[in-house]
Amino acid sequence: MSFSPGIPVPIGGIERELGRLWEASGESKTRASLINLAIYSESKDSLRENAAIIQSLAGEHAMRAILIEADPGAEGSQAEAWISMNCYLHGAKGGEICSEQISFNLSGEAARSLQSVVFSHLDSDLPLALWWRADFRQPVDGKLWRWVDRLLFDSATWKNPQQQFSLINQIADLTESRTILCDLNWARSLPVRQALAGIFDCPETLPQLKNIHSLHLDHAPGNRSTALLLAGWLSDRLGWHLTMTGETPQFQDAAGGIVTLFLKEVAGASISRLQLSSQTAEFEVKRDHGSDLYIADARGTTVPCNSRMVRAPREETREILLAELARGGRHPLYTRAIRAVESLWH
Repeated sequence: MSFSPGIPVPIGGIERELGRLWEASGESKTRASLINLAIYSESKDSLRENAAIIQSLAGEHAMRAILIEADPGAEGSQAEAWISMNCYLHGAKGGEICSEQISFNLSGEAARSLQSVVFSHLDSDLPLALWWRADFRQPVDGKLWRWVDRLLFDSATWKNPQQQFSLINQIADLTESRTILCDLNWARSLPVRQALAGIFDCPETLPQLKNIHSLHLDHAPGNRSTALLLAGWLSDRLGWHLTMTGETPQFQDAAGGIVTLFLKEVAGASISRLQLSSQTAEFEVKRDHGSDLYIADARGTTVPCNSRMVRAPREETREILLAELARGGRHPLYTRAIRAVESLWH
């Protein structure tokens, strides 16, 4: 099936043509917008994929969507634009709630000047969430990032995490923490973190955190970085310090003990198992292949054996993105988790 990004419009006439589009829609359509969501990609034909994502979000989150397919390495300068609406039925009378969508295909100089070509079309003073679906590059341009309230990205897709995390830290420094970093990979690990934390709500289990000697993490292919973010979170929270890299990294805990990290790639969820072990107890969060539940277990000679089930949210990009857009707050532990295992990013 052929794909159309919408009605072609001149770059300088986007707002005027949007006004005409609304006038032609009649009184049955109501305009709704709470945020600006821009999606930037350098993949060919990404407008099709990103438009489908926006359509799936339209009934859940009112927004002005700005989709950008860019080729910054091309010669010259070229910019094309299209407008459209994403609508869904609302109420018993059959009225429609609609959000605007502006799509751009940019190449050459136009693609290297996003702040002037695209961000002049933001919806009034609503906050801007920018989902960056490409590698970050040097030099980091403060003029671009200072526009952004929430910068979304997915570190699971990076081929060079160490370099990319370094650029992310530069962006955070340039924007003086105004821009909130939202790694979808960090959001992906949230259910595991919550399930594990729940095990230690029991007073008998809490003292064992000082006696941990090993951490096992089973992760899906392509999700090594998700596992490392979890290891970084635990390291930061428990006061471990990375002392050895390699196939089996080691941490030193606050009392001088050694904690060994074991990473294993297995089919299944992004994180299918997390296990903490001490000499007398084991604590495990496990998700079987195809299951929508995590089983959180505590067992050992010094802790009461208990097991509970925790629902695992769906891992589709749409679900993670919706949760991130709805959350709204900061992620204060994220950069601490990155730094805790920065020597392991490769």
